[in-house]
Order: sequence, then C-alpha cells, then structure tokens
Amino acid sequence: MLNKRLRELNFHLFKNLKTLRSLWFVIGLSLTLLVACGTIKIDSFETATKAIQNDFLPKIKIEQVLVSDAAAARYSTDSIKEPLPKIEDFPLYAAQPTNDPKQVYVEIYSSAEKANAQRQDERWLVDVAESFNAKNVTLKSGQVVRVGVRNIASGLAERLISSKTMKPAAFSPSNDLWIEILKSDGVPVKVISPALQINGTGFAVRGDIYQELAKGGEVTFVRLLDAITTGKMSIGYPNPYSSSTALNLLYTILWQAAGHDRDKQPLTVQDLKVPQVSSVFDAFQKQVIVTSVTTLELKDIFVRDQQKMQAFPLDGVAFTALKKLPGFEQVAYIPFGIPHNAPLVGFDWNTPEQQEGLQQFAEFATSESMQKLAFAAPEVLEYVKQKNFPAIPSGEVLKTALTFWKQRKDGGRTVYMMMVIDTSGSMAGDRIKAVKEGLRIATKEINAGNQVGLITFSDRVKNVVNLSPFDALQHKRLLAAIDALEADGNTALYDGAIAGLAPLMERRKADPMGVFRLLLLTDGEVTTGLKFEEVKDLMKFSDVRIYPIAYGEVNQQELKAIATLRESTVQVGTPQNVQNLLKEIFQTNL
Repeated sequence: MLNKRLRELNFHLFKNLKTLRSLWFVIGLSLTLLVACGTIKIDSFETATKAIQNDFLPKIKIEQVLVSDAAAARYSTDSIKEPLPKIEDFPLYAAQPTNDPKQVYVEIYSSAEKANAQRQDERWLVDVAESFNAKNVTLKSGQVVRVGVRNIASGLAERLISSKTMKPAAFSPSNDLWIEILKSDGVPVKVISPALQINGTGFAVRGDIYQELAKGGEVTFVRLLDAITTGKMSIGYPNPYSSSTALNLLYTILWQAAGHDRDKQPLTVQDLKVPQVSSVFDAFQKQVIVTSVTTLELKDIFVRDQQKMQAFPLDGVAFTALKKLPGFEQVAYIPFGIPHNAPLVGFDWNTPEQQEGLQQFAEFATSESMQKLAFAAPEVLEYVKQKNFPAIPSGEVLKTALTFWKQRKDGGRTVYMMMVIDTSGSMAGDRIKAVKEGLRIATKEINAGNQVGLITFSDRVKNVVNLSPFDALQHKRLLAAIDALEADGNTALYDGAIAGLAPLMERRKADPMGVFRLLLLTDGEVTTGLKFEEVKDLMKFSDVRIYPIAYGEVNQQELKAIATLRESTVQVGTPQNVQNLLKEIFQTNL
C-alpha cells in the first residue's frame, strides 16, 4: 500500500516537474525571440544601453582597422591649410561683371537678410539694385554705373576680403562689428553710408515666458539675461564666427557683464580677464541647448518644439516672418545690442568712378521711396529710437572675444563626438575628395581635451579611430584615417550609426555631465543592414545629439526624423559647401 502511494506521488511530481520545465522553456524562448526581434521596450538611457549591447551590436560586424601610431606619426598638423571658398559658389544678383567700357561695374558683398533674392522679405538690397540699374545713372565720366549684389554671410565675406584675394567694390555686413574686425585685419575702409537700412536683432521668446517676465515690469534684455543665467529658460544661438546676430549677442553679454551698461564704454581685452565676466558667460552657457550653424536651424527647432528651447536670437526681418506662421502670433521680441544698420563701405582699390557710383547708389538706397520697401519690426524701430546701445569696440577686442567664446563655450564639460562617414561606392570622385578635405580642415577647430573618434560605413562598418582625448597624436591619427578614406560598396547607414553610438553611450555612463554628439554624413539611401524603425527608439534615448548631413540623393524625410529626435536639423552638404559646413559644425560643437 505504501509502495503504491509512493509511486503515485512520484508520478504527480514528475508530471508537475515536466510542466514547470515547459513553462521555463516557453519563458526563455519568448525572451530570446524578443531580443532577436528587437522588441524589448526602450524608454530610457538605461534600457537603451542594455539594448545596444545585448541586441544591436551582436548583429553588426565592426571591423577594427585602427590607424597605427607609427602611421599617424608621419602626418604633420602644421601642414593643414584652409582654402578659401570659391566666390562663384555665392549667388550674384542684379548686374553682372562686364568689360563694356561704357559701363562701370560695382559689386557689393552683402549679408543674407537683405540680399537673398529667393525670399521676398530678404531681398531688399537686390530690389534696390535692380531699380537703381533701371535708371541708367550716368557718372561724370559719361559711363553708366551698374550694381551687382552678392549674397554672402558677413563673417565669411570678411574672411574673403581680409585675404585680399577677393576685391569687391563694397561690403555691406549686417552691423558695424564686422567692419571693425576687417579694419583690424589690415583692410582700411571708406564709409559710403553708415546705414542703408534700419534693422536690429533680438530674442524671439515664447509668449507665456514673456508674460511671466512682464509681471516684474518692462521686459528688457537685462531682465532676459538674468532669467537665462538663473536657469529659468533654455535657449539656442548660431555660430558667432559667421553670424552677425550671434556676434552681436556675444559682445552684448560680455559688455553687460563687464558693467559697461553703466559707463557706456566699449569692452576691452582686460575686461575678458575679470572673473565676473567669465561667471556671467558660464551661467549663460549652461542654458544653451544648441549652438547651430545658422539661425534658420534654430527657427526650425523652435517651430518644432518650444518646450525644449524657449527663446533664440534673430534679426528683426526674420522675426516678422516668424510671427506670420500659424500659432506663433504670441511670440514676443526683446531687442538687444547694436543696431543692424547695414553699413556700406568701399575700399582703396576702387577707381574714382566706382567710388562715385557707390555714392550715387547709397543716396538712392536711402531715399524715402526705397526705405519704404524695407521690412522693419516695430520692436526694432522703437529700440533704435532709444539710442541706448553698447559702444562699438575695436576689432582686436572682438577677435579676442571670439577666442574667449571658443575656449569657454562648453562650460568645463568634455565634448565627445563620433564622426560616422559614408564611404559607399556612390561617394567616389569629387564627393569623397571634398569630404576628406573638409574633415582635415575641420580638425583644426577641435578644442584640446574633447574626445573624438571616426567610424566609416559602406556595406561594412569600420572602426578606424577610437574615441579618445584630442591631443597632437589623436589629431595625427585622424589625419591619417581621413587620408585613407576610400569609396566602395553599399550603404549600411544604421549599422554605422549604432557603431558610433556605442562608445558614446559607454562614456556617458562614466561622465553623465559630458556633451555627446554624433556626426552622420551620408549620400544615399540605406541598401543593407538595420533600418530606421529598428533603431529610432535607441537613437531617441541614447542621450546623443545626432547631426545628419544629407550629402546627395538621400531620404530627406528619414534624416529629418533622426534630427527631430534630439534638437537637431538636417544639414545639406555638397562638394562645394561641405568644407565650410564641417568647419562650422566642429567650430560650434567641439
């Protein structure tokens, strides 16, 4: 009887054990399938870290083809020379150069907010030039003067003119700061008109933020600066090396921090050594979520999500256009800095006829009929009437301020960037050549101590430079790796992106206060490997800002979706502009 009972117990125990084993087998199989299918939910940096290690990286073959230190040692960082951009890459409107002895041609390099013929609210100077040319103004010599307007950013135009390889008849930047820099670079100028157009710059501020500030009285730039430096709002601004708005902002902050709003004196080089100035600037920078290449990028980010970025600077013309967008009627504007008065200056190399022609043109441009065509925000007009502006500094002070900005912009935090570069077959020829030259030049913009690495992808992913601190040796490794880039194969875009994200996310665990960036340059559609839908949550929660560069026939919508994940925009690269584009991305981010 006892034996029978024991046999029954053994039978039931064995049966239950088989059921339990089956249950654990099903659970294990389900987990395996979940991982294999990439369906584990990614909703935080922690889950993203687990997913990239356990799910994504095992799917990708990453070839380790690291540049040896011996190969790197053969490169010199002193040999990098930055070529000037070709002037024909910048559009020329109204009159064109001529050899007709009956005509005198004058060309004006002008900032985009008044020389962009593609936008109705930014083409004022082009319209003025066309109207002037139609009048067939005759000079004392009997020749007819013709005016051409070339659309070129003020900072870049200053660089071209100061090189003395380009000699336009005149320069009309957004504001007087660029004139001072040009003079300090050894180019004397002749003022034709101190102001062609009334314009200014200011911060576009989310309506509810502005109303909150207004509870304490009139909202001025001083009060806005206080709100930013005390951590009450997040902002973005463009590259001060090329943007008139950003250079004006930088100077105004430093001028204000030095206390010159009280004595009305210009900023000095010595002021930049005062702890109070550094303290205000550092507090301001802590609230900057993005430094962009252009103001247009900031506008796109602001329009897309005002919760992440509550304010950004732009000129009055651009603000007027922003207010016209549906849903942005309540955005407020807080002017600051010196006016953007569009000065017009000529040069010693001009002929007397060119100088006379410029004078005639300036008189026409400032006439009542032409001024009525200009766009000016009411807030700017009111600000200009008050005449309470920062004093204009010397060009040397401005150049020192730019160096100050470059050295302190990251607030003591380390910036980590992986460059992920498409080397598929479609990159062959001029495309890969221009990218290589652009990357070589851009490496000069990396601050010592920041960390950089390089991944390439075609149908294979290659790790060619490990993410490491930027010093002389790391610089040489990058130069050697860039020199060796060759185009071949298909496009495994997301395999390359994941390979670039992995080391950044590892460093993020060790340095949570760091700044993490991934530069993703591609010229084609994904043809092999992972797809966007598989990796988008990983990208979103990686805590890495991705800068996509569309370099050819790419899926723009997909790259826009990548940029949207983390306060970024798609940059459009061509063999003609990629050198300057890469330089500015490195300048603002590294």
